[in-house]
Amino acid sequence: MADDIDYTIEGDFSPMLTITLDPGEAVQAEAGAMVMMEPDVEMSTEMPGGFLGSIMRKVAGETFFMTFFTNTGSDRRRVCFAAAMPGQIRPIDLGAAGGAFLCQRRSYLASAKGIEVSVALTKRLSSGLFGGEGLILQELKGDGWAFIAAGGTLIERQLGAGERLTVDTGCLVGFSASCDYDIALQRGVKNLLFGGEGLFVTHISGPGRVIIQTQPIAELALALHALVPKEKRED
Repeated sequence: MADDIDYTIEGDFSPMLTITLDPGEAVQAEAGAMVMMEPDVEMSTEMPGGFLGSIMRKVAGETFFMTFFTNTGSDRRRVCFAAAMPGQIRPIDLGAAGGAFLCQRRSYLASAKGIEVSVALTKRLSSGLFGGEGLILQELKGDGWAFIAAGGTLIERQLGAGERLTVDTGCLVGFSASCDYDIALQRGVKNLLFGGEGLFVTHISGPGRVIIQTQPIAELALALHALVPKEKRED
């Protein structure tokens, strides 16, 4: 059972997640995500899931290690986290979400101790090969709070049974385990050649919660690269 942590999210764009720990409670987070912490919070670094689990995390684009922060004092203490890129943070109550939530790699930020953070293969091989985010998704399992972060503004949709959205593959941040999803080739030759939306899109169907980002990190990197002055070669 996961620790019953309290939290606040300060700021809108590039925000900070503050988690308040009762004595003995702990939170786990991606390595390097911590911004600041109060006295009596003890930090430890571990390989979740053992060596094999860490190898799979590395394949998924995460670090080998995960950092744990435990309140070893007698008073409530706070520890703060932030994502590596500008964007927003969303809390996920896994108990209310049916015990599991899937998200794209690199989007996991932190969670209560006791939440299982693992990797999951996509349901269909074609989704992994052509989806743009690779073959592996992150799966968050448990009954407590988890937090994901992604670029730009995060938009949420609650899909009913059979209700479907078509989403740019890189913009899909996370979704309930009850959702179904697949990757499809863009229709129409003109769309493929001149649409500027990539070759593939993701179809996701309810019931469940879907979180979408407006600024995928890959698109941000390409936009910034286009603005970098090119060096002139000397003859």
